[in-house]
Amino acid sequence: MALWKRNLYILWMGSFLSSVGMSMIIPFLPLYMQELGIHDIKQAALWAAYVFAANHIMIALVSPLWGSLSDIHGQKTMMIRSGFGMGIVVIAMGLIHTPLQLIFLRMVFGCVAGFGASASALIAIETPKEHVGKALGTLQTGLVCGQLLGPICGGLMAETYGIRNSFYLTGSLLLLATVLVVAGVTESRKYSRKGLSLFGRFGRKAGNASQGISAPTDSRKNTLLGVIKHSPSVFILFISSYLISASLLSIEPVITLYVKSLHVERHVELMGGLVFGASALGTILSAPYLGKLGDRYGHTVILLASIFFMSLLYVPQAWITNVWLLLFVRFLTGLCIGGMLPAISALLRALTPIEMQGSVFGYLSSANSLGNVSGALFGGVIANAFGISHIFYFVAGIFFIHFAMLLLRYRKLSPSAIRRQAGEGFDA
Repeated sequence: MALWKRNLYILWMGSFLSSVGMSMIIPFLPLYMQELGIHDIKQAALWAAYVFAANHIMIALVSPLWGSLSDIHGQKTMMIRSGFGMGIVVIAMGLIHTPLQLIFLRMVFGCVAGFGASASALIAIETPKEHVGKALGTLQTGLVCGQLLGPICGGLMAETYGIRNSFYLTGSLLLLATVLVVAGVTESRKYSRKGLSLFGRFGRKAGNASQGISAPTDSRKNTLLGVIKHSPSVFILFISSYLISASLLSIEPVITLYVKSLHVERHVELMGGLVFGASALGTILSAPYLGKLGDRYGHTVILLASIFFMSLLYVPQAWITNVWLLLFVRFLTGLCIGGMLPAISALLRALTPIEMQGSVFGYLSSANSLGNVSGALFGGVIANAFGISHIFYFVAGIFFIHFAMLLLRYRKLSPSAIRRQAGEGFDA
């Protein structure tokens, strides 16, 4: 078996296990806050927002450091560091007794996080060029499948054995995923000090990916500002990704509390997990089909349509009182998510020089993290001030404003404009 295929299969399983584990506990952190002494539902929602924000703030701060170190020591080393660190921290989360302790551990978790990002980078680097897209897509299915299965397992686990035991199981899954990496993943690339910064590369020279040979580089190709100057649409897509992440994370941290407020009398944790996982199922089903439509009619068209329908679907979720109807509408929102995130990735891939795509996608990840922080804080504040149901109205408005912003920029983001910008390229 080819080395890159073996790495892919092992990292698919590792990504699946880590995704299942984290999805088992994330939807139920608001309920865990109540177990830690925050009994008022509005206060629990606000504290849950702080818990989510603490993690993503630290990720945004330390990710550039881990990215720089990965170019020196390799992606496998970073995955081992992250996997063991996350596993130990998550287990510790099951031993705490106060909300402040949970926030502190979430900050530590954010400092050591990065398993998934390193896995994607390793696959992109080690896989032959003609198979990179398929390999990354396959790896992504492991993450999404874990996000779908995790909330259901987490609901059953929390209802049967208690939420604390979910942390112990999640930590064990993260450690198992790391052991798989240690035992089975092999890197063939030699590493040298290099990396994309805002203004230029870290270090004076960039190394050849396969031979470790230093060579001079074009400064415009190696700066984020150079890419944005050449293709302003890249910056627009960063903003779009930020808004999508902020919108989604405004409600996801408190969705289980919202299910509880619908007066579900039995199996509250399980129903919360089903509602949380419904959108993931929709994303799995729609992403391949909408991706093909984007290839045919333009990814900008799919992005606009998905955002517009999201703005419509969020409104009824504010006044739905039947949990099964809420589950169905959340499934429909998942169908739209399947059209948004792949479209942004496809557009960035078309606009970015091939030698810089990994670095630009790293900055895209930073935009997502900042959106996660903003969304979690925004949702917590709105829930505390007006109630959880009002978050849906605010998010619907944000999606509609987002749609209007992209529509006004359609001349720059139309399929023909994207092809023109991509075709101009950079001077060699």
